[in-house]
Amino acid sequence: MLKLKRNLATPLYEQIADRLRQQIANGKLKAGAAIPPESALTTRFQVSRVTTRQALDVLVREGLIVRRQGKGTFVAPPKIQQDLHALRGFAEVMAQQGREQVMQVIEFGIVHADAPIARALRLAKGERVLRVKRRHLFRGDPIAFALIYIPQPFARMLTLDQVATTPIYTLLARHAQVEIKRATQIVRTLAADAATAKLLALPKAAPVMMIERTTYSQQEKPVEYIVFYHRGDRYELAVELYRDPKANVFRPMDNVAGVLPES
Repeated sequence: MLKLKRNLATPLYEQIADRLRQQIANGKLKAGAAIPPESALTTRFQVSRVTTRQALDVLVREGLIVRRQGKGTFVAPPKIQQDLHALRGFAEVMAQQGREQVMQVIEFGIVHADAPIARALRLAKGERVLRVKRRHLFRGDPIAFALIYIPQPFARMLTLDQVATTPIYTLLARHAQVEIKRATQIVRTLAADAATAKLLALPKAAPVMMIERTTYSQQEKPVEYIVFYHRGDRYELAVELYRDPKANVFRPMDNVAGVLPES
């Protein structure tokens, strides 16, 4: 039995979460390791089952552990980190980090571009584009899915088997002779709706990171419009920032916060 400090203001479930958090941080519980079942933790800490479940819920929300239906609870792998300075597709990011993934193609077919898609790809509304809905899994768990739209001149070069196994940028270069130049990207956070939650194995309203990106060729033609949905507990963005010397110009304000002018 591990004793908790019951005379502290800190709730018991927080103390249990902190014990497990420390074991994950110091490597005692490694990525992929099974967390003891709720019944064992309840006995170990001499608390109720409800308290144990609260502690585990905290760590799930923090992205430190994951629940797998019918299998148990496990220490989560490190978050997937993407460098915003480099233009890479998600499959390329995973490969660069040595993470083996599975890509599931849920949809593959020609659709008519609605207004947002047409605007992003500089097409007339209703023009035909290839739409691919693809889900990415890591160690059996869904971590992201994408809605990919490619203009017809490039799309006709691609097959279902290809997009199920190969990054889109690689396919465009290999089969359509497209050399990628740049992309514009917008990042938002959302609460997962029912459909997104189901695809990512998340509770409804769980945090999701949405990345909307348009990619351009060397000739400045849009060649791909993609909307990516990432699990908020498994993905993070990183960027290195540099200070602009011109930003040192500062003009003092008339009213400093907390100091009111005399009436």
